Amino acid sequence: MFEFREAKKYIKKANKIYIVGHINPDGDSIGASFSMCLALRKMGKNVDVIMPKHSDIFDFLPHMGEAKTFIEEDSIDLLIAVDSSDIKRLGLTEEDIKKAKNILMIDHHKRSNVYGKVNVIDETCPATCQLVYEFITYLKIKIDIDIATYLYAGILTDTGSFNYASTNERTLAIVSKLVGLGIDFAYICKKLNDTVKESKLKLIATAINNMEVYEDGKIRYTYVDYDTICKLGVEEEDAEGMTNYLRMVQGTEVAVYVRGKSNGSNKVSLRSGDKVDVSAVAILFGGGGHKRASGYTMPESIDISKQKLLDELKRLIYTN
Repeated sequence: MFEFREAKKYIKKANKIYIVGHINPDGDSIGASFSMCLALRKMGKNVDVIMPKHSDIFDFLPHMGEAKTFIEEDSIDLLIAVDSSDIKRLGLTEEDIKKAKNILMIDHHKRSNVYGKVNVIDETCPATCQLVYEFITYLKIKIDIDIATYLYAGILTDTGSFNYASTNERTLAIVSKLVGLGIDFAYICKKLNDTVKESKLKLIATAINNMEVYEDGKIRYTYVDYDTICKLGVEEEDAEGMTNYLRMVQGTEVAVYVRGKSNGSNKVSLRSGDKVDVSAVAILFGGGGHKRASGYTMPESIDISKQKLLDELKRLIYTN
């Protein structure tokens, strides 16, 4: 891959490197950041991870305590941005981004607003961690248990525990190799899939209680305002994932979860079954993502935005 060769050139020339993912980082963003960091350290590079505020469910992973919150130097050779299709969503200030002489972008989203000197983008990868695995392999860096643990955590979360249709033969082959290295995959699954805070359990109950049903159950919509999220004791970075519970209901083609944010805006998360390309909807309203999982920030008042969203979803459902 040409982009791999170009990326390798910039990494070899760089002395000080930082790696950063998107704000409110999920398992794929965190996994890609740390697996890349640990791999490049094996090349003898001076590398650190910038980790925005994140859910503490990931704190069991190794090296998490080493993350920085900002770029400490006045200038750095290379910033590696992972799993973020838009530079505005990086977990860094504009001032810190400007400290980088070059940016290397590694991403797998359908709509990526390229912003790197080199852009390694593969939409066929169900997780950025799968692409990072391929790159680490290309660099001929030996994958140890810690690197494998992060890669597995990222692939696990972004494939919905291998349930999403984006999971492919290559994904399972890579996971098999990671398991073969001796990672404690059962423990990782338990921590990420089968452990929940009481406050989040109450948020799940609230989201289900607020559920609205449209088009004979084809669309399921729920909204939780920011004040409610705060009263439940849920940190903003833990307030994700409600679409999964709506999408489980038989007959659901699109699940919509809207949540209020601390800045007064409303974030929309979209999940679909086999028919509707929700990335088309997200892109229409200024967001992006994947065919079956996308999102955006509502550009107008919630009532106006909600109706526009529902109208577009109905149109897509009946034209597929």
